[in-house]
Amino acid sequence: MFEFTRSKSIGVEKREEGIYLVHGFLDDNVYTIELDLEVKTPEFTVVSAKGYMKRFTTPECPKAPSILDDTVGLQIGSSDFDMKIKKLVGRGGCRHLADLFIECCNAVFPASLQVHWKDARSNEISKDDFIKSLMSNEPKIRDRCKTYSKDGELVKRLGVSW
Repeated sequence: MFEFTRSKSIGVEKREEGIYLVHGFLDDNVYTIELDLEVKTPEFTVVSAKGYMKRFTTPECPKAPSILDDTVGLQIGSSDFDMKIKKLVGRGGCRHLADLFIECCNAVFPASLQVHWKDARSNEISKDDFIKSLMSNEPKIRDRCKTYSKDGELVKRLGVSW
């Protein structure tokens, strides 16, 4: 029998043009936390953030979601984004809420890619042309992982440079 279990779930929905809704949920033996975000694209900017501490350990925990107001306007994907969130939300409130916030924000990128890929396919754009366009026009995608790095085989094969 496990002494500790933790589950996280994150869902992303394109609500209207340029706005993604993100819902994150963390549940374990100690905490239950929910997070709702709105992110505006193509800037990838946090438009709103609401958190809910449903199960927690100290009287300070329920105060943590009020700090989320300070995240509005931050641009996800920037080189110092994770550090800002860990400092602002983690140290200022709850590190579990900060981790969930970062994971929710990271989920917006693949959701946005999926939406763009669906549009490209309906316009009969090839996968290579789609990726080439994406790498040329979306700087936030560059260097997010080995596949999209300057040294990645795909980037080299497609002749994309920045």
